[in-house]
Amino acid sequence: MHFSFAQAFVMATVLVLSGCGLGEDTVALNVTGVDYAGKGIKAFTVEDPNDPKNHGGGFSITPYSAGGIQCCYQVPEEWHEGMKVEVVVQYPLEGETGDEISASYAKRKAAGTLEHTIEVEIPEYKTPARGTLWVQFLPDKQAKVVISDLDPPHEDFPGDVKGWPEPSGEYRIKLINSKIKVSAERLSRSMQYLKQVQANDTHELEQHWRIYNEISAEKLSDYHGSDDPKFKAFLVRKFKERIRADKQTIRQLEEIKP
Repeated sequence: MHFSFAQAFVMATVLVLSGCGLGEDTVALNVTGVDYAGKGIKAFTVEDPNDPKNHGGGFSITPYSAGGIQCCYQVPEEWHEGMKVEVVVQYPLEGETGDEISASYAKRKAAGTLEHTIEVEIPEYKTPARGTLWVQFLPDKQAKVVISDLDPPHEDFPGDVKGWPEPSGEYRIKLINSKIKVSAERLSRSMQYLKQVQANDTHELEQHWRIYNEISAEKLSDYHGSDDPKFKAFLVRKFKERIRADKQTIRQLEEIKP
């Protein structure tokens, strides 16, 4: 049988776009992760123990949340028993300060534990395979994988672990306290600026004039300079608004603490 150049080109293009080659038909799946353990994930990859070229990456994940979607991991169109993946995980380093984090890194590097590998069986999935390869990170450095075009909260999601993670009370308090700290620091700065402006601090007035001139020059059109009393009144009004807003934010955050 003879093919024209055009026919040969079309056939070659179909093979390339299929991404499957001439062996077992495979499907490229998106990869994402969900942290149910509450520790967060710095980075992870899903690797085929039988084919080092077959691997898919995953974004970092904050505690009790889902990460973004990356491409791709190849699986057979049809599931068969004994399929496994290796989930290679980098967990966040311990510590709050730079020194503590550096010490945690050095300790893990010396122990050879910067990465942790979890071997996971792939449970049965629909034929043909489609959707996303979900990696569900569980307590005690365990994990499960699910291949599905449904999200975990869907009633027909095939995995054992259903729904999105529920943050612990301790973690919720930590998040709230972090937000309170940010608002409190901003409140303190605004109160200090207000005090300086009300005291006619020339340097402070000039600084705020320069900042507004760089980022919001249109707001200065009604004032002739940093020594304009109307500009001072404008700043006083702005700082009082910020102070009220931050006090309200802090009060609301305190009220919703578990």
